[in-house]
Amino acid sequence: MPIHNRKPSLRKPGPRTSRKRIPVAKIMSIYKSRLRLHHATPVKNVSISDRNIRIGTDEEWTNAFEVARNPAWAEVNDAVYVWSDRNTNGDFAVVSRRFRIPRGDIERGRLFLSVDNYAVVLINGRIVVYDNPEANPAYFNPGRTFNVRQHLRNGRNDIIIIAFNIGGGRSDANPAGVAARLDIRVDD
Repeated sequence: MPIHNRKPSLRKPGPRTSRKRIPVAKIMSIYKSRLRLHHATPVKNVSISDRNIRIGTDEEWTNAFEVARNPAWAEVNDAVYVWSDRNTNGDFAVVSRRFRIPRGDIERGRLFLSVDNYAVVLINGRIVVYDNPEANPAYFNPGRTFNVRQHLRNGRNDIIIIAFNIGGGRSDANPAGVAARLDIRVDD
């Protein structure tokens, strides 16, 4: 195929060497340090009804700072885009939330995730999303949905999102943000 007929790449320009997968050992180390912070955090719940629980990213998440939604990012109902409040211009963010699921069979557990550029998501110590480093708008527009039911349990649960921004720290020229919504349905 001649070069002039190729479709343009959706990747952001940048060196390929900066797009390495994060080792699982490092992810688990971040998870364990975040979990220690949760022991002092009260458990909060967001319920739509007795059977439906919806938890979206906002400033009540540990270490979360709300950022303006970039027009290229998906709109996420009942969630806002956040980044780390410890380093608002950093190249990665770790945000987390502890929540409780009441007694009953967990019928459904879905995680909707929109992130610029990529993320690792852990629920109760298990990796449920482990993105490859991508600078591809398909990752954050229109977002992705994951079935996480098997990782949820009755009682206390933890979700930790480690989001990364390719090309350096978050800025107007290199935006970064993560929005997530967890929808859980419990049978009586």
